[in-house]
Amino acid sequence: MIELNPRDPIAACAEMVQKGDPDRFLATMTGAVEERKRLFPLYAFNLEIARAPFMSQEPMVAMIRLQFWRDVIEAATDGREAPKHDVATPLSQLVIWGDLRAAPLLTMLDARERDAQGAPRRDAGQIRTYLRDSAGALMLAAGQATGLTDFEGDHARDQALTDLGEAAGIANWLMSQPALKAAGRGHVVPDDGTIRELSEAGLAAIDHAYTVLGKDGNAALRSAWRSRAILRQAQKSPRSAVDGTLGQSEFSRRGSLLWRSLWGRW
Repeated sequence: MIELNPRDPIAACAEMVQKGDPDRFLATMTGAVEERKRLFPLYAFNLEIARAPFMSQEPMVAMIRLQFWRDVIEAATDGREAPKHDVATPLSQLVIWGDLRAAPLLTMLDARERDAQGAPRRDAGQIRTYLRDSAGALMLAAGQATGLTDFEGDHARDQALTDLGEAAGIANWLMSQPALKAAGRGHVVPDDGTIRELSEAGLAAIDHAYTVLGKDGNAALRSAWRSRAILRQAQKSPRSAVDGTLGQSEFSRRGSLLWRSLWGRW
C-alpha cells in the first residue's frame, strides 16, 4: 500500500484516485512501483477533467478549468514544468521526460470540452466517438506510460490499446446511466438497441485487444478487468444499465482482479 504522505504529490494523486476511481486504484496497485508513479498522476488528471463539466451549470467555468490543464500540457511539451500542484506538477514531468505523449491527453481534453458544452450523444456512433476520445485515449496514455507502446508509437498496438479503452469506457458509461441521468446536461438515456450495439462493439474490441496485445497483463491493462463481464450482462439485459443493477458483487469484483494479478493476466 502506498503511504499517503500529503507532501508527496504521487501519494496525493493516489489518494485522489482511491476516492474517486476505486477500480483504477485497485488495478494500479497490482503494478510495479514505477508503474504506479506514472499511472496515479495520469488517472488523477482524468478525474480532474472528468469532473470539470459537472462542477458548474455555466459552461464557461468548466472551459476555464479545462484550459488550465491544456496550458499545463502544452507548456510541458515545450519543457516547462507546471508550478507546484499535486496533479499538474507530476503530470507535466511525465510529459517532459517522455513517459507520456501529449496527444492523448489533449484528445481527452477535447472530449471533456464537448461535455462542458452539453453536446448530446444520441446514437451509438456518437457515444463511441466520445468514449474513444476519453477512455480510449486514457488507455493509450496508460499503455505508453507502462511500456506497452513506445513514445513514437506502434500503430497496431496503439489502436488495440485505444480499442480496449473504448470498451472499458462503454462498460463504465453503461454503469453510470443513473448518475448521468440525474446530472442532466443534455444526457440522452440509450434505448435497448443502442445498449446492445455498444455492448457488442465493446466485446469485439476486447477480443481484438487480446489478439494484438496478448493475454499477459500489467496495471494499465488490468484497469479494464471488469469490462467483459459488465458488457456481457448489458448485452443480455439492456435494462440493467438504465435501472442501475448492472455490475458485479464485491467478491467477484476483487476476486477476478486478484486472479488476474496472480497469474499475470488482464
